[in-house]
Amino acid sequence: MISTPTNQTTKTPIGVLAQPLSVEGIEDSDLAGHVPREILKTGTRIVIPYWLDPLPNDRLWVIKRQNGVEDTLYNVKYPTPLTDKELYFDLTPTHLAVDGSMFLYYVLWKGDGGNDDRSPDRKLTIDHTPLLTFLEPLAVHATLWGYLNNNTNPPLTSGATLRVRPLINIALPGYVAVIIWRGYRSLNGSGPEVTEVYGRWEKILSETDITNGFNHVVPFQKHISSLFDNDSAVFICQLFDGGRIIAGSEQGLVKIDQKIPGKPGPSGLNAQGDTLMTMQFVPKVQRSTSTVSSGGGVLSTFAINGLINGFIPKAMFDTKALIVDVDRPPDELEQDSMDFKYREKGSLAWIDYPETFFLGPVASRPPTPIPVTLNADLFKELATSLGPTVWEIMFEFFKDNGGNGDPSNIVEAISDDTAPVNTKNPPRKIKPTPVPNFANGTPLPQRIIDKTWIDANTDMNFTVSVGYFGRRPDDMLTVWLISGMQKVQVYNATVNATGAFSIPSSALLQFLNGRVNMSYRWDDWLANQGEESVSTPILTLALPQAPLAKKAPLVPKTDPNYTTPLYWEDFANAITAIVENAFIEHAEPGDQVFAVITDPLDVTNFFETAKQPWANANLSFDLDFADLYPKFANTDDPMDLTIHYEIERAGLTPNAVSPTATFTFDSRVAGVIPPNPPDLENPDLQLPVVTGVSNVPDVIAATDRDKPGTFTVKNGLTDPDILPEHEVKCYLGNATIPFETFSPLVAVQGFSVPIPANVMATLTPPSDTARYTIEITGLGKNVNKSLTKTVVVNQIPVVLPDPTIRIRNPAVRDYIECYGMRSPTSGYVLGLQVAKTTLLPQGTIITAHFEAHSNATGNALITGTANSATYTIQAANIPDVAGVGTAANFKAAQPRQGALAWGKYWITAQNGLQSSTPVIKPLDTINSSFQYCDLALAPV
Repeated sequence: MISTPTNQTTKTPIGVLAQPLSVEGIEDSDLAGHVPREILKTGTRIVIPYWLDPLPNDRLWVIKRQNGVEDTLYNVKYPTPLTDKELYFDLTPTHLAVDGSMFLYYVLWKGDGGNDDRSPDRKLTIDHTPLLTFLEPLAVHATLWGYLNNNTNPPLTSGATLRVRPLINIALPGYVAVIIWRGYRSLNGSGPEVTEVYGRWEKILSETDITNGFNHVVPFQKHISSLFDNDSAVFICQLFDGGRIIAGSEQGLVKIDQKIPGKPGPSGLNAQGDTLMTMQFVPKVQRSTSTVSSGGGVLSTFAINGLINGFIPKAMFDTKALIVDVDRPPDELEQDSMDFKYREKGSLAWIDYPETFFLGPVASRPPTPIPVTLNADLFKELATSLGPTVWEIMFEFFKDNGGNGDPSNIVEAISDDTAPVNTKNPPRKIKPTPVPNFANGTPLPQRIIDKTWIDANTDMNFTVSVGYFGRRPDDMLTVWLISGMQKVQVYNATVNATGAFSIPSSALLQFLNGRVNMSYRWDDWLANQGEESVSTPILTLALPQAPLAKKAPLVPKTDPNYTTPLYWEDFANAITAIVENAFIEHAEPGDQVFAVITDPLDVTNFFETAKQPWANANLSFDLDFADLYPKFANTDDPMDLTIHYEIERAGLTPNAVSPTATFTFDSRVAGVIPPNPPDLENPDLQLPVVTGVSNVPDVIAATDRDKPGTFTVKNGLTDPDILPEHEVKCYLGNATIPFETFSPLVAVQGFSVPIPANVMATLTPPSDTARYTIEITGLGKNVNKSLTKTVVVNQIPVVLPDPTIRIRNPAVRDYIECYGMRSPTSGYVLGLQVAKTTLLPQGTIITAHFEAHSNATGNALITGTANSATYTIQAANIPDVAGVGTAANFKAAQPRQGALAWGKYWITAQNGLQSSTPVIKPLDTINSSFQYCDLALAPV
């Protein structure tokens, strides 16, 4: 906890300096303050606005509170005022190491003393739980080598399409997918980031998005346009649930190259691939009939870029681009050109490529090799080929576009454009048949699959036919299960030579009961996609039906219609939520039911009751005050909370969730928060002080009771102010109606109100009580109550007749002398003669009192002279003489010869409720021989 330095005193914050702090990288609008993963790893900074009117030696504390423990992160003294607008303090990964809610605030001490000013709390939510991961998004139109370039189709100016694959068992409808795109001046996503390329896009996911995946197009302008020469972009997809990240993809990468060799900067872009004007195709130049038949006399060589094991990838046919790299020939001239020729291997005749390629001016030609893009459509698989078509390609080099053609080497390229389960002559797709055999399925004709079968069989084992034309072991099989409108991919991999493959039987748990169909498709290694089979029934699903929860729980205390708020007082009796069994369907023994209360503005703030087994009857869930407070406390306004219940079944996800209902919890309390909630009898409230005109705190003298008094409350230093929106009600005794209600016009730390004389007169001796309540004006609930304060109340006494003493000659010497003693020579006791009166019946015990004073008014008591003695009133025929005082008392009154003293005597009864009026007379118990009444010599 925070300790206060000795030169500082904790007082009420003055409330004008401490502006809210912020944390870099966390939006101020995120009230829960979810800390991003990157910040958990690297840390961030706390930003504190520099305060107005700084003084020398201002001191700042930066404080972290977590799990009820406060730590001072920084304690900084500023000897001289700063000119900074903001102050920064590191918030390190160590500070963020513990999961849960953490609160940051700061305290400013002006001039290192005086009033302190505290900022509002900034909540942070820390969660290091490892994220779910899924495959990276795909750059749909990238080449097999991972490039987006001038040959991209559709044109790169249309943007880059990213494909997020299905998110089954990862996301739920309503989750937010965030795609982040970053650019780099390298081909592998390394080095400094190109900051202007950064992009971030959000998408709220639907059921379709989750089942089928979805596309996102990265705009060309800003996000791609400045990436043009051997650059790259990396991208990820993150999933958020209510602002909390729950999953992230692997990182995808695409290479971006918009530059055509030989020309600085990016070229124009289109589907065919623009070329520079200095190096271009033109209609075929008419030349003498070629006699080329082999690669003999090779002048230059070339290679086809991007073949896979000699095969032309399907992506080249999609982009209509077959790129060849031609070595620059020696002895170049300005009009050098090339013709291309091709033929199916085994054919005797060459086919001329329909265009001639001019290399352009020598000075502007790119360094070797020269990339040349040929139309890939000319090299598709021929229907007449028994298998894949093998093409032979060569070119002839014409120096200065004339003379004899110099042949190049011959390069082979294999074209396999036939999808699996196709026929040739002519090529056409055929739907694969038959439906795969369900090897371990239950008997036909219904083939019923129930939960018992699924529990006993981890996998569904199938065998698919593999005897189709052109079959390769690396052909990919994709399988879907279909029920109604629901279609789920359950297999995507190769199969062995027997055609055996397995699907986890748990995949059936996501379907509704009834007929389940299967369809499948073969794709080959070159991405030739086969025809999908006809959807065919394979099984009948008969699973236990998921429970349905059709109505929100009742909260009777809030009825009707959840419109009555819950207050502190309501929790004196049990608060319950009731789940009505009549609105539950398909529940089974073993199902567990629990209620959930949630803050709709922060769904991460919720409370779950203990689980109860479903019992085919209504269920009641106790809601204790501690379940709602302080989790859902709000000091400013009532909080709307939602309540629903869930039914949990082992092996079934997600839980069945009921509709929600909204009710209000009003936890606002004026004054010091009671320490034992929901008990509103608050020992932490300051007790009142009651005074009468005698001005003795909490003591009402007999003479005060017919006059006005005051009722005072003074808050402690750390107590909150009494505000204009508060109402204080003041009570005396057992009254249920306050004698005074106080509400200030401005915030105050205490108050005094008058007690009318007629209210003072109602106080009951020997003591009575005082108390008060404080509440929000007009609320009538959450009434904060002080404890009762005991006030001493003195009775107005009954006046008794004055006692008398023996006086020898009162007209001449009205003194207390030895003559008034009952036994002057032995007892030395003053005898008070008590008159017979009905106020003092026989047997009444009275008390005789004596004091000696040094003045005639009887208010200067002489030490050692006070004495009292009890006496019992005798029968009517017996005189009553009550003795009081001792020799020591009287000698103390006149300790020496010539000392002056006055004696005061009176009687009381009924514990002081009856009293005579004190009698004051001069006292002289020293005779003319300077002897006391007992004849002892009085000192000079």
